[in-house]
Parts: sequence; C-alpha cells; structure tokens
Amino acid sequence: MADKPTIAFVETSLTDGSFEADLAKEIMNIVGDRAEAITIDYEDLPLAGEAPEYPLPEAALAVRDKLGNADAVWVVVSEYKKEIPDSLRNLFDWLSLPSTKDEEGKNVLDQKPVAISGVGGFEELHPRIMVGDLLEDAGMRLFPVEVGLSVPDEAVETGDWAMTGADQEALRTQADDFLTFVSENEVK
Repeated sequence: MADKPTIAFVETSLTDGSFEADLAKEIMNIVGDRAEAITIDYEDLPLAGEAPEYPLPEAALAVRDKLGNADAVWVVVSEYKKEIPDSLRNLFDWLSLPSTKDEEGKNVLDQKPVAISGVGGFEELHPRIMVGDLLEDAGMRLFPVEVGLSVPDEAVETGDWAMTGADQEALRTQADDFLTFVSENEVK
C-alpha cells in the first residue's frame, strides 16, 4: 500500500443521480485526501455463465484489474425489491473467476478489506446482510461496522434527499474507523 490507500467504490445502482450515488459521493468527500477513491463501472459486464469463457472478456478483465489493484473496497447498497441487484452478483461472479484457464482459483478479492454503507427504508437492512454474505463468500475481510441511512417517504417520491447531520457523523465515524481497519489489515 502506498502512503494512502486506494479504495474502490461499488454502487449497487448503475443509475446516475441515485441515492447510492449521492451516498458514495458523500463518503468520498468525507474520506477526502486520506485515500484515493476510484469508482467501479460494471455496467458493460456480460452475464457470467456456469461455464466461464476464457480468456475472460475485456470488460471483466478491466474491472478485475481495477478492483485487484485497490487496497480496499466500499460497497454502497440500497433496497431493491428486498434483494440485491443481479448486476452486483454478476460483478462478484466475474471477480471470483481466475483470469485464464491455467490460473487456479486466483481471487483478486481474497482478504481485501471491504465496508458496506446502505441507504433506503427500514428494510434496507436485508440487502446489507445479503451483500455482506456475498462479500464474505468472495473471501473478503468484512469491516464489522455498517451504516444504514433512512430516506423519508417524501424523498423517495420526489427523488430529493438531504442527509442529516447525524447521517454525516455516522459516515464520518465509519470512514475514520474503516481507514484504520484498512491500514491494519493490509493484504499481503
């Protein structure tokens, strides 16, 4: 790890202007210059099949390289029909594959520190749990403190959501603690 870690941000929504995008931007602002933030665009990933194609498609290799070179990952999730989007599962399916037929079980996420923050209503807890399970199954080192922020019904209707001071303080605490966790859990 360089002087400051690189954190790859993954949003479960691929829509610009989503609550997840707003939350990810706020987290990146809070982290500031203490880490290099990169965003992961995985919209162009083809669906992973049961029998993977080799060599991996360019889109999969590009995402794999970007996440593999990051020191940590931060996933921003929201409620999506009481599930997590298939696109997120697909992303981690590709990342769990070796890049070539000859490479045995190379997992670019193995023991990589990961944090989860969520936004939505009360039921938003379920997707955070599912994402946590998905990430642990991928071999990642899950940061034990998650932050889940509520969006008032009127904000859901209008699409206009403003975080409260308490929301920002919770994110600030999570960011401070996660940066410490990353420095103490450097992937060798």
